[in-house]
Amino acid sequence: MDVERILTSKSISYLFVFSLLFPLAHCNRGIPSLTPAKSIQNGVLDLSKEDLKTLDPFPLAGDWQAFPGELPETEAEFKALDQKTPVLLAIPGYWVNQNLPAHGFVTYRLKLQVKEPMNLMLYLREASSAYRMYYYNPERGLVLLGSAGKVSKSKEDSIGYYLETGRSFRATNETILYLQISNYLYSRGGPYYSPILGEVGKMILYLRFKERKKSFFFGVFLVLAITHLFLYIHRRKDKSPLWFSLLCFSWLVRILLFERVSRDWFVGSDFLEMLQIRLEYLAFCGIQIFSLLFFFHVQPHFVPKKFKRILIVPILLEVLIILTTPYAIYTKLLVFSQVYMIVILLLALVASVRSTLVRESRYIGAFILFGTLVILSATIYDSLVFFKRWDLPLITDLGFAIFCMCLAIVISKQNAHTWETAEYLTLNLRKEVEWKTLELKKEKDKAEKTGELKDKFISIVSHDIRSPLFGISSVVNLLTESPPSLSPERAKQVLGEASTGLKNILSMVEELIKYSRFQNAAVFPDYQLFDFRQITDQLIERVQEMAKPKNITVITNMDDSSIGIGDPNLIEHLIWNLLTNAVKFTKESGSVEISLTESNKHWSLKVTDTGIGMPKYWTEHVLEEGFLFVRKGTADEMGAGVGLAFCREVAERHGAKLFVQSEEEKGTSFEFLLPNYEKIVLILDDNPGYRKQIRKVLKDLPCIIWEEEYPDHALYSVSRLKPDLIIVDFSMPDKTGIDFLRDLYAISEMEEIRSLLVSSSHTDPNTGTKLEAEVIALGGDAFLTKTSPDTKMVEIVKRLLDL
Repeated sequence: MDVERILTSKSISYLFVFSLLFPLAHCNRGIPSLTPAKSIQNGVLDLSKEDLKTLDPFPLAGDWQAFPGELPETEAEFKALDQKTPVLLAIPGYWVNQNLPAHGFVTYRLKLQVKEPMNLMLYLREASSAYRMYYYNPERGLVLLGSAGKVSKSKEDSIGYYLETGRSFRATNETILYLQISNYLYSRGGPYYSPILGEVGKMILYLRFKERKKSFFFGVFLVLAITHLFLYIHRRKDKSPLWFSLLCFSWLVRILLFERVSRDWFVGSDFLEMLQIRLEYLAFCGIQIFSLLFFFHVQPHFVPKKFKRILIVPILLEVLIILTTPYAIYTKLLVFSQVYMIVILLLALVASVRSTLVRESRYIGAFILFGTLVILSATIYDSLVFFKRWDLPLITDLGFAIFCMCLAIVISKQNAHTWETAEYLTLNLRKEVEWKTLELKKEKDKAEKTGELKDKFISIVSHDIRSPLFGISSVVNLLTESPPSLSPERAKQVLGEASTGLKNILSMVEELIKYSRFQNAAVFPDYQLFDFRQITDQLIERVQEMAKPKNITVITNMDDSSIGIGDPNLIEHLIWNLLTNAVKFTKESGSVEISLTESNKHWSLKVTDTGIGMPKYWTEHVLEEGFLFVRKGTADEMGAGVGLAFCREVAERHGAKLFVQSEEEKGTSFEFLLPNYEKIVLILDDNPGYRKQIRKVLKDLPCIIWEEEYPDHALYSVSRLKPDLIIVDFSMPDKTGIDFLRDLYAISEMEEIRSLLVSSSHTDPNTGTKLEAEVIALGGDAFLTKTSPDTKMVEIVKRLLDL
């Protein structure tokens, strides 16, 4: 199988998505997950009934004992808390929800009860404020497990860094955990997420998996951003890869900052912490604005054009506020940003639903619809996580990853359409070049042969024209003499000869004009039903006038009604040329017979004379292209020598055959074999080379084949003579084959006509839809690429014609 056909851009996208999601799914096997929180009552966590060796990580959410306004630093000061009455406060929880001062500090205490000593590990992801985490037992005393920021009793000195704490300790029945918080966000405080406790080995596996998830999503969006940026650089006319690349880059920045992947890249400082937070807000604005720009580009139904700028204005104002205002001001925009993102996604949802209702954009709309539903759910969920402090951050990143994968598939679909269009044009051009090369080769051979005969042809014709013109000139001179030297009887005789010569010249010129027009395709067959007898009856009357001076007998042997299929005007000219040639080359008192019989599904029209015949060499080559046949008749009748060439062209255009038998001094017989099958096939293609190729492929099938070059004329012909099958090319200048079939089947009387669409590509370069599916949907019957074997076309045509 052709590798290029397998690795299309669409299949690569599916493979890319699978390759990214598979490691995530695979590495999840055997990894400890976060179990539900244990019951904490009155600041005491009872683990005496738990097997500490298999204790999965769980959040320490619940009511801890709290000492607002206390911030001990020494072990003695911590022990002094036993003499004070604590209050129960929930962890996690907003500072304001705990009824604490807007700017303050607190110490939380949690006592552990275990059955036997065991090594445990405590992990705190981050806090909204500066914090310190301790544990105490009589064996080790007071030990600092970790801290972030600067814990202080004053607002100005309290600065929090969004850092993580993870450390093991030996838990005994007298172990106490302390968590100290000093407010940093001024409006709220407390832990951002609940501390997590678990057996050391399982906790390490849990944390390692969390880091792998961060790195995984970091890698996903990094790859998406870079690949689509290069895709845009490669093809800058389409800006959707650029907006998508910047969208992925914005989310990449969010992962670096919000998920703290970058936390080990610098030494914690006030300036860098504030810069990270500001960049995080800007990244979220970037996600919004680049999402809008992407939707504007790929979804025409997103919003009316006049509203597009209005949607971007709030985001730009938000960016301006983030860049120019202090932390305490711009952080209040977070709720607005999340709500506005939901508004954008709702608009995208409506636009994608509308896109799915349009056939050309149904595929793209379906993927955007699915991705938008996922990210909309993830955005709503992210808001709940923010307000409820749930520790399930994977869902947000996973939802956005699925959303971006759907958008990547949309871009791959667009690029696949672009490459298929390029492939279609390349194949079409290659075919055109091949056909044009064959045609040019034929024309070259024809021109060379014509060049060899040109001088001889011109000399003979000019001589034949010069002689009667000289005679006519002489007659005119004699008649204009004063006094006249001719008697009235002699003058009458001379004028008759001059008239005959003039008629010969006019006949010759008319013959040349007809042949020239036919050679230049100015005359195209107008196929219809015609009656041979009706045509010949008119011609017999005219030819008898030519035969009368030679006393030639014209015999007719035809049925009263013989219906054929073709262009009656061209057939009439063909028969007229054969009859006039027969009379021209038959001596006085001879005979000319025209007969019509049906044999082997062909009409056999014969014109036989008892004339002077032709030499053997002439008989063998007179019907060949480029053969010069200039000869005077038995009564010095002249001709241009192109009558038989014209007959040969007419026969070829009708898929008929022309034969000749002749013997010198015994006469000549021309036979015109016109197909008379019951099945009729129309070939509609603007390329004559391809029409000839199809005719050659189907020449052995029992069917009448006619050609059409223009769709409108073909539609007119079809209405008069319904074919059994139409082979139509997809790519034509005036209209596509799909448009032709749509017009054809719009007429109820034409629904029974079968059709075969041929094209260089499987897809429509304008819409990207599968041509075969489109043909079937219109009421057509089959589709075939022009690169398919000839046997495949014969097989399909036989099936459609029930042969």
